[in-house]
Amino acid sequence: MGKLLQSEDQRDAKLLFEAYSTTLSETRLKSLVSDMLGLGLEDIGDSARSFANRFILANYPNETTIKANFINKVLLPLSETTVSIFELPIGKSRVDICKVNGHSAAYEIKTDLDSFYRLESQLADYFDVFETVYVITSEKRWDELPDYVPAECGIYSYRQRKDGTYAFSCRRKATKATKLDAQKQLLTMSKKDICETFDLPSSGQSKGSVAEQCLQLYSSQQINRAFKNYLKRRYRSNWHHLKQNSALLYEIDYEWFYRSELDPEIVY
Repeated sequence: MGKLLQSEDQRDAKLLFEAYSTTLSETRLKSLVSDMLGLGLEDIGDSARSFANRFILANYPNETTIKANFINKVLLPLSETTVSIFELPIGKSRVDICKVNGHSAAYEIKTDLDSFYRLESQLADYFDVFETVYVITSEKRWDELPDYVPAECGIYSYRQRKDGTYAFSCRRKATKATKLDAQKQLLTMSKKDICETFDLPSSGQSKGSVAEQCLQLYSSQQINRAFKNYLKRRYRSNWHHLKQNSALLYEIDYEWFYRSELDPEIVY
């Protein structure tokens, strides 16, 4: 899509987001916010991190901010058995976020800052591996998705309220896939994980040969069940850490804490 016109707040929020780091001290962050936005310390308030989080979420609706709000509104309220995953590599793509409970789902975010250039190949990868696939895009773009987006693909739209928060609407529910690529699911896992999941010896074998054994020994339905169980087992700790601490975290830091699993009190 063409270059979007940006307000001064949007430009400032983009620059602040690019300069921001979860590990910055409060003192350093307060100085950064003051210098970048031309604000006095009294304008920033007691917490520069809280100010930066609010300012970025309200003025720079990029992938990180949309993802965090989608997690808050849609994924966090789900059952305790649900596990969500950030940035999982699938084929030649990397899915923005996915979840696994009784079934698996992938969510690809396309904000107004993004083009649909890679969407076709991304969806092809996700439909091979996940039982349901969704695109998340803005309220003004959801009905402008390219023709190659299949009817089986679900759609969420988002809109930003006047207070800077986001609301999400499910515009189309995804259709559950009946045929998945078992080999692609296996190759998403490491050789060690494949061997442990399917109780196979790993010594002297390549990842490809181990995956081939699984394809010969197990049905695609059995591999799909094992793949979902593997994802829940592999990422359960990360997701539960984020879920249990979400009330203490700033949204722009969600992915950092998901990966590090550090206590917010240590960082903040």
